[in-house]
Amino acid sequence: MKNIILSGCLMAASIFMFSSCSDFLTEDPKGKLTPDNFYSNQNEIDMAVNALYFKVQSYQCNSNPMILHCQGDDVTSTTGSNKAAYLSADAYETPTDTKGLEDGWRRMYQIILVANDIINNASKAGLSQENLNQAMGQAYYWRAYSYFTLVRLFGPLPMNLNNEPDNNATPLTSVENVYKQILDDLENAEKCNLPAKYDKSPQAINGQNLYVSQQAVKATLAAVYMSMAGYPLNKTEYYAEAAKKAKEVIDGVNNGTYNHGLLEKWEEVYSYGNNHHFETLLGIDYNTTTGGWSDFDSQFSSCHQLSGLKGWGDFIPERKFWLSYPDGPRKDAVFAKQLLTSQGVLVDWWATQDGEPYNGKNAVVSDYRPMFVAFTVNDGPAAAPYDYTKPFWGGMCINKRHQLIRYSEVLLWYAESAARANMDITEAKSALKQVRERAYADKSKVSEVDNMNAEQLAEAAYMEHGYEVGGYVLAMVTRRSDEFRMNRLKENYDYRSGSQSLVLVPKGTLTSSMDSQGKAFTYTLKEDLVLSENMPVTASWNNESSIYHNYPPKEVEKNPNLKR
Repeated sequence: MKNIILSGCLMAASIFMFSSCSDFLTEDPKGKLTPDNFYSNQNEIDMAVNALYFKVQSYQCNSNPMILHCQGDDVTSTTGSNKAAYLSADAYETPTDTKGLEDGWRRMYQIILVANDIINNASKAGLSQENLNQAMGQAYYWRAYSYFTLVRLFGPLPMNLNNEPDNNATPLTSVENVYKQILDDLENAEKCNLPAKYDKSPQAINGQNLYVSQQAVKATLAAVYMSMAGYPLNKTEYYAEAAKKAKEVIDGVNNGTYNHGLLEKWEEVYSYGNNHHFETLLGIDYNTTTGGWSDFDSQFSSCHQLSGLKGWGDFIPERKFWLSYPDGPRKDAVFAKQLLTSQGVLVDWWATQDGEPYNGKNAVVSDYRPMFVAFTVNDGPAAAPYDYTKPFWGGMCINKRHQLIRYSEVLLWYAESAARANMDITEAKSALKQVRERAYADKSKVSEVDNMNAEQLAEAAYMEHGYEVGGYVLAMVTRRSDEFRMNRLKENYDYRSGSQSLVLVPKGTLTSSMDSQGKAFTYTLKEDLVLSENMPVTASWNNESSIYHNYPPKEVEKNPNLKR
């Protein structure tokens, strides 16, 4: 976020720094900038909004807060190393390493804290209505975003909208009432009439919005309504509201109000050479010029790379998800087609050193899994999509944009919601077909949508969204989020706790497509591949207690209300 991090950002951020939701509220403010002596002019409001975005950057600067999404059927993690927290989430068990819980909770509440101060104090600065609306809209949005993230991961939450000292005794707010607050905040953000397109720094870069826009608010409302229609509230009437909001975005794109659309080629979605593209409705930008390993840096460039290839192996594919993932340009862009060893040899991920069936020890690449490549860039100039035939860059920090909402998702949210709401599905089918047209080489996958009934369309759009965000734990609505809404997380538990001695890969050709040099590429296997996981799940399933993550132990120690 090079253009957002202005000189005043760090000073402004110092106003809001705290170690937990309550610690800040009991600090002695003498000698410090506080809301009582701040917020007096436009410059100070700008500093406060910069501080808000600094906290947004902090939320996703490294993988810890995203560990909680390993419950999804798309991702797992490498074994050993420092991956206990990832594997515990994957196994639906109480973690011994609680960094995912602690960071997933703390960083969201840090955003809430700064947003509260802006919401409660920005009106003191005597700004023009336009400038006040812009600041308030950012604050309302990110507070809603934070509570939306937390409520889907933890359930009932302690809510504090005024930064008043609470002595760590704030009671829990029910899931339904947390959603009411989320809707209130998003509706207030919508009333702020935020621009559809920002035209100057720090609100925009390379012609694309960095600040929250009106279409990002509408898209988020669609996602929130969908969430309320599913588990645990199951207020299915909200599917119609979700379809309405998603349609407003689609109509705005079609009439030119919103400068968004689908990129022509799926490989451009994650291309570092196209870092700021019009498919992204909402993203988080990073700036690696600060020296590395700071909250301004995205530390994800090695997270997807396999540990056997000197990556971190934080988020690597479930083999079953890879197998079931539909063939086509999207699959070729989401997964590495082959793996390049340190000896410069291209191998299939299932290759063994002796040519014998995999026995847990003879894999060429030790993780024995496919590899996601969303954050992988080639060594040297990275102006093009990742090329699996060339060495990848081994650095850790990169200023690659995190894509929280893409236009393809809005199309799919509309298709699914309209179908589940029993609305006219003619345009909903068109939305799904647009996404499939780019994702599949087999165009029968596009034409078959015409013959779907509402139930089939809803399920197809649901699955398609899972493919669009597969492995991308940074999305606002991850694969885990979808499965949570549909109350299907237990299916992941059942698979992972079963024998998993499934023959998942059949004989013969798996997929045939074009590689980065335009040559035919084919996945083939000489014999059946029997897969078994390294760490079978042994934890018992405890319904809601398994679906939701534990409250962070450090917070539980301070607030006795944090219990189920």
